[in-house]
Amino acid sequence: MAFGVLITHIAEIWLFGITGWWLTDQLSIGALQGYDSFNVLDYIFFSAVTYTTVGYGDIYAMGPVRFLYGTLALTGFVLITWSASFTFIEMQKHWRVGR
Repeated sequence: MAFGVLITHIAEIWLFGITGWWLTDQLSIGALQGYDSFNVLDYIFFSAVTYTTVGYGDIYAMGPVRFLYGTLALTGFVLITWSASFTFIEMQKHWRVGR
């Protein structure tokens, strides 16, 4: 179960990262600032930092794409806390069986 939750979070990070790359690099809707140039893995890194609400500050979004990353932070916060609650509830079921 924990592995499934982890894989789901990683898939969401990659989905948002690739979407951010597509919007900024391919469609020129906003930009990322902080480095001289960006590749797809930089977008994945920024997506992971935003999703987990760590926010190092070395990369930041500019323009309309900021809405995507704001939504990403909210989505990450909600889904990480939800999956922690879900995992705890499932583990409680198993703890009761052993007693």
